[in-house]
Amino acid sequence: MRKPVKFLAKWLLAPVTLVFIAVFVFLMFIRYPDPVSAYQLATAPPSEQPNVFQKSSIPASSEPYIFEKSSIPETLPTTINHEGQQVNTQQLLADTGTHALVVMRGGVITHEFYSDNWDQSRVQNTMSMGKTMLSIAVGQLIDQGLVREDDPITDHLPQFRDNPGMEDVTIKHLLDMQSCIDIPEDYPPGPEGWFTPVAQLFATTDVEYVLEQSISFACQPGDEEYEYRSANSQILGMIFKNVTGQSLSEFFAENVWDRIGANYEASWAIDANDYEKSFCCFNATARDLALAGSLFLNVGKVAYGPNEGHQVMSENWFGRMTTPAGVWFGGYGSDDFGAGMWHKPKEQLVSQGYRGQFIWINPYTETVIVKLSDDYSDYYDETVSMLDQISFGN
Repeated sequence: MRKPVKFLAKWLLAPVTLVFIAVFVFLMFIRYPDPVSAYQLATAPPSEQPNVFQKSSIPASSEPYIFEKSSIPETLPTTINHEGQQVNTQQLLADTGTHALVVMRGGVITHEFYSDNWDQSRVQNTMSMGKTMLSIAVGQLIDQGLVREDDPITDHLPQFRDNPGMEDVTIKHLLDMQSCIDIPEDYPPGPEGWFTPVAQLFATTDVEYVLEQSISFACQPGDEEYEYRSANSQILGMIFKNVTGQSLSEFFAENVWDRIGANYEASWAIDANDYEKSFCCFNATARDLALAGSLFLNVGKVAYGPNEGHQVMSENWFGRMTTPAGVWFGGYGSDDFGAGMWHKPKEQLVSQGYRGQFIWINPYTETVIVKLSDDYSDYYDETVSMLDQISFGN
């Protein structure tokens, strides 16, 4: 009996091994990680992705802010009003896969929630919140006179000179999603979505290769009637090595993360060439993200802690990030976007990411709310209503 079993195992193992090798070679050819890592990236929710990506570390601050918690914790409203309908708050938090919810008012944490197996030290992939962090760092480059918004991107990334049209793209175009680079922002479900260009940027071991193979133009750079494209932010994040001699992570750590008093190490996902995936994939804790958001309560200065009053963004760059660029995103976004920041009614500012990541900033009540989630629901509008109402204290 043993011989037939061994014989069968031998003949089953051989084709399985060949298939695995073929998949491995194919993934290497298209600049994907090994099959196991590629599968994990394709299936892991944002909360698990920091454990899968290669990462560049952003150390905690040398002078961390000591968070104060309110002696009387704030109670969230039982229901919120959404378009005339009452929505149960706790049910909405559950339905949107909330792992962390931090409400900080005047530097004091008034409400803090973590789901099972979470605490204040756990980081999550914040997805497109990374675009806001990138923009803060680009503002530093501009403030230091290292780049200008009207610089052609090929001045700083000569490897893209062979892509026709790239010579007309400026840093401003990338900041405001006006480059007209035609890499669609499509996220089809299941295996079909694993090989779209934006998914390739997410998973690839070589972002430069994917961009060079995918760049085309739908209109003339600067055309206002164009759509949000993550490729803009990816290209923008690649300039740091050539301009400063530092990676984006190193520059951000020194010029932003350390200064705001971040309590915990953050990180940015990188490819095999150490380019950050700057359109997404910034991993951080909810508390530290609230500190980053508080820069927008104090005209770009550190709002709280040992470095209070230190200018992280110049007043000019603060004004740039808090003023919509007036672009039109067709069916995808809105005209309330500019320099990596979204703008909501009542002059509220929002950094947001795929699957329910939010930094909600209300300057009137000096409130920052951070929500980190694995959101697979269709409750975006309800979530916006909830964050708006909580920020005003009702």
